Amino acid sequence: MGCKASKATLGYILRRMENILDSALSHTRNLTTQNAESSQEVTWVAASQRGDTVCFNRLVLKWERSIYNLSLRMLRDADEAADATQEVFLLAFKGIRRFRLDAQFSTWLYRIAANHCTSRLRKRPPGVHVSLDGSQEGSEAGQSLAAAECPERDFLRQESGHKVRSALEYLQPEQRIVVELKFYQEMTFEQIALVVDAPLSTVKSRLYHGLEILKIRLGRGVARDQASTGGR
Repeated sequence: MGCKASKATLGYILRRMENILDSALSHTRNLTTQNAESSQEVTWVAASQRGDTVCFNRLVLKWERSIYNLSLRMLRDADEAADATQEVFLLAFKGIRRFRLDAQFSTWLYRIAANHCTSRLRKRPPGVHVSLDGSQEGSEAGQSLAAAECPERDFLRQESGHKVRSALEYLQPEQRIVVELKFYQEMTFEQIALVVDAPLSTVKSRLYHGLEILKIRLGRGVARDQASTGGR
């Protein structure tokens, strides 16, 4: 009896070790692939800085879908998003000599895209907006986001794409780009701060207030308020 139990325990331990080794090997392979892709990208960027248009086109092919998707969600017009994407890469090509090779190319490119889309939105006729970066900046906002980050992502995914896109219209451009980068590009707060060139506390405040507006526009905020006040 004791021998069988020992064999069963040993078998379990061996299976656990195999799973751990498989996971470690998979992680190592992923890191190797990522490092190779990063090294290749640095080579393309360096060549582009010397005027190599072939290498710059490779960068375009790698990033154009991500930049187009960001532009489409920001601008909500396919033709305008396509134009904006072309303009972003034109700006990137013109300015790539100033790019520092010790920085992340994706962060630099997203910053160009974020600024360009925000500029386009600001040129539109004024719509309905709520005050940006209120007095809660960096304190209550950051505390609320720490606990609410995952539920908020689930909340946005549960809503239909059309409803969310319509609700995004009520955000100021600075709020909209933070929501886009956090929940659709899945960036960290630190990465977003680099992209939008703003303090971490400002990024958290914009996201917090933006999500509050989205919940109200999608009906969640109203339902929550009614529940807390007994429907009054």
